Amino acid sequence: FNMKPQVLGVVLGAAVASGFGFAPALLSLRHVAPRAIQPHRGGRMPTGLGRLNMQWSPEERIAREEARQKREAKILAERAERQAKLSGVTSDFLQQKANTSPQDLERASEEFVITGGNYGDEAEGLFGWANNNPSSKNAFYDTDFINSAAGGGNVGEMMIAMRGKGRTPECKDIRIAVDKKGAKPLLINYRQMGQTTATGPCPVLMVHGVLDHSWSWRPMMTQLSVQQPCYALDMPGCGYSSWPQPGMDWDFDETEIKNLFTQFVDLVGLPKVSLVVQGFIYSQYALLWALENPSRVDRIVVLNTPLLPGTEMPFVLKQYSIPIVCNFVAQDAMRSERFLEGGSAYAMDVDDTDRYRESFLESMMPGLALVDVMAKCKFNELLTKVEAKVKTTDLKIKVAWGMDDPYLSSLDAKAFCDGTGLEFVPVEGKAGFIVNMDYPESVCNAIGPFLRSSGPSGAPPTSLATPAQTPGSTATTPVSADASATGTVTARRLPGGWYAAVDEPTGKTYYYTADGAVTWERPTTSA
Repeated sequence: FNMKPQVLGVVLGAAVASGFGFAPALLSLRHVAPRAIQPHRGGRMPTGLGRLNMQWSPEERIAREEARQKREAKILAERAERQAKLSGVTSDFLQQKANTSPQDLERASEEFVITGGNYGDEAEGLFGWANNNPSSKNAFYDTDFINSAAGGGNVGEMMIAMRGKGRTPECKDIRIAVDKKGAKPLLINYRQMGQTTATGPCPVLMVHGVLDHSWSWRPMMTQLSVQQPCYALDMPGCGYSSWPQPGMDWDFDETEIKNLFTQFVDLVGLPKVSLVVQGFIYSQYALLWALENPSRVDRIVVLNTPLLPGTEMPFVLKQYSIPIVCNFVAQDAMRSERFLEGGSAYAMDVDDTDRYRESFLESMMPGLALVDVMAKCKFNELLTKVEAKVKTTDLKIKVAWGMDDPYLSSLDAKAFCDGTGLEFVPVEGKAGFIVNMDYPESVCNAIGPFLRSSGPSGAPPTSLATPAQTPGSTATTPVSADASATGTVTARRLPGGWYAAVDEPTGKTYYYTADGAVTWERPTTSA
């Protein structure tokens, strides 16, 4: 057949590299220790450092310290459990493999189950990487599943067991018209925690990257929605949003993706938002959209997202751009969980892996969508655009970084901030690429005060219809109302400009304004 030498070289090079177990070398990362914040005499914290600017009584200090130690012990125990699970995967995998006697092992001279080939650490060949990962090893040698009455079961049974489990109560959806002949409207699934008010801080809009969806934002949304409403959408082809056919139903290019963000905030009724992004491509388009639409955005938070021009894309994502190879990787249902887990220091929980593989098991369209996204993304040009916009924008931007990221260098992120004048904050803890799931509490501590000081969103446009709430959904406390220790809203209204929140360690309500005033006493007059 006739193939250009350059294309043939790329294909053969990818095959040879993968056949020898090639994987991109982990970036050399240097841990930058966060600067310690020393309290002033009398227990009073300096302003502007994300702490309450007030006096603590001796009893309150003891209560806060006990609560802090209890919370940290709980977090450490949870992470130790996850790490133990990761460490035990290989031994459990080998034990199950040794004990498995699949039905119909041989039919005539054909082997239907490979007992010692392309699995686990022995994985080899062009697609051997598909099975050599913590979250997949046990799935291939699950004794109960393989030896079940169904003779090993099938993907259909797996789908029945996991289908729709990620549609938790905070999920809602809207429909967005598509300007293409014969194309159906896009169904966009999104999560909402908290209610938008005309005078409260801007709602937070969270945008994920490729091979991810809104599920990964839930831990942060739970914490941040106490101070202001949070929204996170599934991009088309991801999660529970529509899986449009590329080119026919929707174009996965820069123009369409940026238009989607405008349509989304309009239909949901958000005149202005604070944007939080994480990941590759979709999050970068969202960042560019925000910089080009400063009237719709109050401020921006960047979490482990490519920033510096010249940044290398991980090989696992580059494969979606390699001819022939991309058609195979698009069908890999477990690629999302492996990519995200590969960026973390911890094993991914089963509930999380099910959420990420669900859409890829249901349809091939999510994989084809990613192929189209990668084909139309001019990665370095996108990085250059963002850098140029950041240098000229008046928007407030904060970069919070998980320092144990094997995909994106913390040194590159710091260099970008140094060159553009942005604030760079290391996230405390062993947080990697999916910092929003690795250490959500540390991320919220780092960016919470910054987001809380945003200006009011303004009244939602009356011409826009409010989307219906999913049955069973619940709303968290609006911060413009008075909050009790249990997080419920009381009937009394606060003076203009004042907001209420609950101090987690003590369970007490405190009051604050956007200009930094903080008090335990409920204000009775306007600030």
